[in-house]
Amino acid sequence: MRKIGFVVLGLVVLVAFGQAAKLDKANITKNAKFVAHLDLDAFRASTIGATIFKKIREDEGQDRIDALAELVGFDPLNALHHATMSGNGEDDNGVIVVKHRMDDNKLLAFMKLDKNYRETKHGKFKIHGVGDREDDERGYISFVNENSAVLASSRKLACKGIDLVNGKGEIKKMPDRLEAMAKKAKHVFFVAHANVQEISEIDDENIRQWVNEAGVLFGESDNKIVLFVNVNALNMEAAENIENMINGLIGFAKFSQNENPDIQTLLRGMNVKRDETNVSIQFSMSVDKMFEMIDPALKQIDIDLPMP
Repeated sequence: MRKIGFVVLGLVVLVAFGQAAKLDKANITKNAKFVAHLDLDAFRASTIGATIFKKIREDEGQDRIDALAELVGFDPLNALHHATMSGNGEDDNGVIVVKHRMDDNKLLAFMKLDKNYRETKHGKFKIHGVGDREDDERGYISFVNENSAVLASSRKLACKGIDLVNGKGEIKKMPDRLEAMAKKAKHVFFVAHANVQEISEIDDENIRQWVNEAGVLFGESDNKIVLFVNVNALNMEAAENIENMINGLIGFAKFSQNENPDIQTLLRGMNVKRDETNVSIQFSMSVDKMFEMIDPALKQIDIDLPMP
């Protein structure tokens, strides 16, 4: 997954801005042990997202954004439809499927400036490789059709992603817990789920001894920001340990609430529940209150889009 992180960073023009769409099993690889979905359509449709994007446009200036869009072939604040990452849990074995509305020819022109750029094929589909192989930081991308792109950390995985976009190798059934979590907010910005026991990169012994599955959701519902974390423990004892640990952290935070009213507000919005082996943490706060708390930081937002 570290390489996938590089792919995202190395091809940041694809995934740093834009919109997203609904979670669809057609974008999730067969036998996936982890899934992460970024939905910026939902973010833009929400109160908090619409406000932040409006501020960015006002601060940057529409003329500058339009000029940049002309240069790169897309509006950097309105280009993606969704990004879904999934994998089988093995080290560096994840695929990102991105739905977009960008000019891939202009993007390729920029990518070809990389001295390590190479083009190969999977059937009739082109795979573009960039980055230094010696530093183990090479990434691959394929523009499978006019609105779908695949990002991966190896050419083999890129081929797998191409097949996925073309209707081959998708997961047969969405994980039940993932589907249940996705219904907990009207606007779901981010949702992820993992079969912890199947993720090779998780080497923390406590996590492996306690956690079977885990999921997280971040979104907005009824003018409230919602964060939901769900942990399915391996057994009752593990669930109790997890609950006690969470409550211990909350208790520690309470010591500072008199000095920091914001902590008191955050704690009031938090609810921890345990049902046999299932532990859930739910946090909610009104968007107005959230803006009140983050207003100083919001005023300092400086995206600093590149000059066209």
